[in-house]
Amino acid sequence: MVGPLRVELRRGTAATTFPVMVGAGVWVLAVHPEDWGGRWSALASYLRMSMLVLCALMVAAGAWQAGRERRRRMDELLGSTPRPAWQPLVVAWLAVSLAGTAGLLLAFGGAAVLVARVATFADSGWWWTVAVGVLGLWAATALGVLVGRTVPLRVAAPVAGLVTYVGLAIPGYLRGSGWNWLSPMHDNLLAGRRLPEHLHLLQAGWFVALTGVLLALAARRRLAALLCAALAVAVALPIGTGPGPDRLRADPGAVEPVCTRTGPEVCVARINGFLLDDVAALVQPVLHRLAGVPGAPTRAADDLTQPDGATDPVADGTIWLNLQNQATATGEGVANSDWLRAAFHSLVFPLCLYRRGEPDQRVDQVTWVAGEWLLTEWPPTASEGRPLLAQQRTQETLLERLRALPEAEQRDWFGRFLAAAHRCDEQRLIGLGEELW
Repeated sequence: MVGPLRVELRRGTAATTFPVMVGAGVWVLAVHPEDWGGRWSALASYLRMSMLVLCALMVAAGAWQAGRERRRRMDELLGSTPRPAWQPLVVAWLAVSLAGTAGLLLAFGGAAVLVARVATFADSGWWWTVAVGVLGLWAATALGVLVGRTVPLRVAAPVAGLVTYVGLAIPGYLRGSGWNWLSPMHDNLLAGRRLPEHLHLLQAGWFVALTGVLLALAARRRLAALLCAALAVAVALPIGTGPGPDRLRADPGAVEPVCTRTGPEVCVARINGFLLDDVAALVQPVLHRLAGVPGAPTRAADDLTQPDGATDPVADGTIWLNLQNQATATGEGVANSDWLRAAFHSLVFPLCLYRRGEPDQRVDQVTWVAGEWLLTEWPPTASEGRPLLAQQRTQETLLERLRALPEAEQRDWFGRFLAAAHRCDEQRLIGLGEELW
């Protein structure tokens, strides 16, 4: 069996599958590095999310391999030999699976090197997520083999891959259901969540049993298919009737706060600890500006450390920051600094007034002035330096007059603005703008 396997790896579909999977793996990693950078569990979860594309490719590869053998009438040829008829099928499946897995691990191995440089938390279960994902990949290859053996069309491989891609997207809409776990694809938002070990084991059993069913059907071994199907059902029932992804709890070690030791306090979850210095460099100047302003936050924290059930973006003097997509591939710097800017800008946005309808234009002006004053220390945005419209010139004039006031008066004005914005007092907000004329 080793000899035929070597031949398949060198000359069969496996030889093409390897570079295709390397390229696909590099591509999916390059598309969204902010989803996996710097965190082991995020990288593992991103691998599972990438199964949407990777499993589709493996189904197509398995179908092409099996279809090629059928078109060459290998069944008739092998039927005249003393070897079991199922053995060549298993060898072909194994060759494609090994090649695809090697390509996947090579691509993600490069990403793992980048993560290892900066990661500040390594939970005990991330490698389980990867291992079970590989089993799901092998099940996808088995599905392709079954399709290639039963559908006598050359287009069976690409069509099967496309159908798999669409089908794997469906569980994303079932996040509240335990049946979601039967898919090899996971939502990347599971990074930092703790998956019970028994769930990993059940998933592994499900994919092994499913692979057995698909290969047995492809080899026309009905008894083996029935036995594997019984095992698959026995494993799937406790998975499907259990809690869905939405009910997973955060890993206490992952969300443990790590805080700055100097300046206004900025805290991030330990899983995002590598971002602390970069986030603090952006956030602390804004907190300095807010110092002494009544009702303003005095600290900033990663929303992963937020107590369960809390929804207020500013509570107990803390402004909560979403750092979910702030990592870079190298773990250096933040990917979307404007998102942090938007978090602070939400402090000055009187959302309640906009819910009532379109507020007075003067409210828009004073809100813009307050936001720009608050974020004076923020890096310039791409819009700066462009020609200003008449309304923008008015806003710039108001901002210049606010900045011309003594610092204590600036803080007093901003404190009164915050109070009026929180009370949705439109007339008071207009009056604050008129003070600057």
